[in-house]
Amino acid sequence: MIVLWPLALAGAVVLLVKSRQRGLGRRGWLWSAAWALAGALFVLSLVTGFSVGLYFFPAAVFAIFWLAVHAPHWRELAGFPVGVAVTVLVFLLV
Repeated sequence: MIVLWPLALAGAVVLLVKSRQRGLGRRGWLWSAAWALAGALFVLSLVTGFSVGLYFFPAAVFAIFWLAVHAPHWRELAGFPVGVAVTVLVFLLV
C-alpha cells in the first residue's frame, strides 16, 4: 500500500504533462481550491494509513487524476502543496 502513493503521484505527473501538451485545462481560483482539497485528501489518506486511509485513497487518486487532466496549469497546481501543508499543520496542532 505504501508503494501506491508515489505511483499515484507519478501517474498524475504523466497526466499533467500530456494534458499540457494537448492544451487542455481550465484556470481560476476554484481549480486551485480543488487542488488544495485533493492535496488534503491525499495527505489524510497517507496519515491515517491502513485504517480509514484505505477508504480515502481511491477518492484521493481519482481527484488527483481528474484534476491533472482538467487543471494542469502551475498556478492551479500550487494549491496541492497548500492543501498538504494545511492538513499537516492541523494534525500537528491537534
